[in-house]
Amino acid sequence: MTVHVLPASEQTVRVGVIDRSYAPILEIEDGDELVLETWGLWGNAVAPGMTFDDIVELKKVHAGKGPHSLTGPVAVRGARAGMLLRVDILDLEPGPYGFNLITPPPHSRGLLTEEFPHGEIRHFRLDTRRMETELVPGIRMPLRPFLGIMGVAPADDETHISSIPGEFGGNIDCPALVAGTTLFLPVWADQALFYAGDAHAMQGCGEVNQTALETTMERAHLRLSLARERYLHRPHAITRDYLVTMGFHTDLRQAAVQAVGDMVTWLSHDRGLTRSDAYVLCSLQADLMITQAVNGNNGVHACLSKQLFAFGE
Repeated sequence: MTVHVLPASEQTVRVGVIDRSYAPILEIEDGDELVLETWGLWGNAVAPGMTFDDIVELKKVHAGKGPHSLTGPVAVRGARAGMLLRVDILDLEPGPYGFNLITPPPHSRGLLTEEFPHGEIRHFRLDTRRMETELVPGIRMPLRPFLGIMGVAPADDETHISSIPGEFGGNIDCPALVAGTTLFLPVWADQALFYAGDAHAMQGCGEVNQTALETTMERAHLRLSLARERYLHRPHAITRDYLVTMGFHTDLRQAAVQAVGDMVTWLSHDRGLTRSDAYVLCSLQADLMITQAVNGNNGVHACLSKQLFAFGE
């Protein structure tokens, strides 16, 4: 097992698009570890003190693309379409600064867009020693860093805007994917071609104003390995406490259908439950969470407690 260090630079980062034609910047072996760095949005261009007018100019420069800075892709030797890429999230260390945006209409997908007609940027200093930050005096919020984007090359040859998640992962924005979690990504192309970015210091389920506490990741320590034969065709995860399945669709109900259907399949395959038993268990014990409702494809994740089983990986 080798540990590879991958800093963020002009040579290792692409902004705003995901495309399976991109050549890998690094090749690693099955089971190797990766310590990578991620930039903030728009090529790390947002700095403390910037105004929303500065953000408008940044958006003009990157028109037609997503805002996300993606480190990669990384090739995993031996990965083939039909496999699963297992991503063990070993450690995450965010940077010292973050921000949140309220974007006004007509360019916002936030849930209360019409109520907030003026753009706004909030800057935050992150106390990474105490792992907290302050919203306003008297309201301190605990940091819970995760990578909003982890993904592999899509199945098709199209260029994808980085904002929209799919079966390949990408802009999942699932706040459950903290250190100590294992994410499984279906592989659609040889070598998998893994990338990561869109670091968040924290995010509520839903990401209701369209941005989280956007930051950088100074150190994302991951292990990439090839997992069991694929029988789920969307990303899914095992956290310290839960099994997590995910759905992505323009229709929120259909995203929920995908998440529950995958959980039923997972329980049937790994626990030997009938699909009927698994469906009942989901209705009695699973929680459906709105991962995000602002990225084109809505996200829903289903969480089921591991304490219900002697459930090993």
